Amino acid sequence: MRVEGVSSKSISLEDEVKSVLRGLKITNVEMTDGAVTFSVRGEVVTVTAEEVDGYKRFKESPKQVTETSIFFEGYYEQAVEIHGYGPNSFRLFKESRTIALKHDQSGFIIELSPLSAMFVMHMADNDEVNKDFRRATMYKSIRGSDPGRGLRDLYGRFMSVKVFAPADYAHRKSAKQLQAIADSGLYHISYGNSVALVPLKSWERSFFRISSRSETVQFPLLTYNQELVAYYQMALGAESLVLAYLALYKILEYFYTDASEHILHKKLKAHLVAPDFSHAKVGKLRALTKLVRNFDSKMNERVMLQTVLEQHVDKEALRDWIKNYQVQSGVDLTVEQDVFGKSNRIDLSDNQIFPAVGARIYQIRNALVHNKEGEESRFTPFSGQERLLVQEVPLLLKIAEDLIHRTGKELQL
Repeated sequence: MRVEGVSSKSISLEDEVKSVLRGLKITNVEMTDGAVTFSVRGEVVTVTAEEVDGYKRFKESPKQVTETSIFFEGYYEQAVEIHGYGPNSFRLFKESRTIALKHDQSGFIIELSPLSAMFVMHMADNDEVNKDFRRATMYKSIRGSDPGRGLRDLYGRFMSVKVFAPADYAHRKSAKQLQAIADSGLYHISYGNSVALVPLKSWERSFFRISSRSETVQFPLLTYNQELVAYYQMALGAESLVLAYLALYKILEYFYTDASEHILHKKLKAHLVAPDFSHAKVGKLRALTKLVRNFDSKMNERVMLQTVLEQHVDKEALRDWIKNYQVQSGVDLTVEQDVFGKSNRIDLSDNQIFPAVGARIYQIRNALVHNKEGEESRFTPFSGQERLLVQEVPLLLKIAEDLIHRTGKELQL
């Protein structure tokens, strides 16, 4: 209920809230004693004068911000997502919305709790809220009209780790040092609760689907290899982009032995049926042995991948798909770009499309699987590299679906 006869200070507070939270498109803004209530997405939320003052101090201070973190002298906050849906994850949410680790000798505090009002204000203090933040945080909704709910209750899906440094700490002005402390605190909380707590580098990381297809399908006329379908289902249902990509890669890998042996058998047959071949001619047997050895030395996994593409994928259809994907997604696979530490581009010419596509897929697979220190091409989870992986998955998905379809057998009805 609006307070009558409010002071100019109260009116100023109301105006400040409207300005700071303009990105949330708040409505029904009203003053209460020392606070402002408003509606957003059908929820009634309260912001206190103390929270607004705290944000103003942050805004006026020397600071560092990233997409998912804020820092000013003595304070660091990083958005965190709880991964997994087991009982430990639910217990962490249900039993303790705040976990604090205190160092009594120094006065340091590490806290895991919902996003602070200051963090939400920082995100909302724009004409438009970051669309990935909006999508990611609006999964969980709080229904009702309790005016005691705050901004941190509104954005309840994500939590954040916060570091409060004591006034006499020598590195209060070092965001890097406070971040290191926050990361160590998260590890301890994960260790103590058996829950994956992931410091986010990007809001986009947590919001992905490897396919958004929605269309009517016909009655099946083929039966499909159920081993391949199982990996396909795993990819569609995976929460992890890495697992999704590797599951799709397994579908291509299934054909490696058959594809390589098909080529070898063809070469062997050509030798064996030659008019001058004889098992009694030592030279001919040596040539046959050399053929097998040379074939084995050259037929590595990358070559086998290319061979599978050549044997099972329609070249023109793949080229058309890549062109259409680039137009629809805005992702240009044909220009030179860094792909997990190595430069790569897909050449769509007739004699290069399969080698180029195979090399790109194999390069990404290696970056996901291997993690040797000093290796040039590596994938680091939750580092923002997921953005690149999101744009690479559709190509592999397209090829995997083609393999499933083209190796299906006619259904006997």
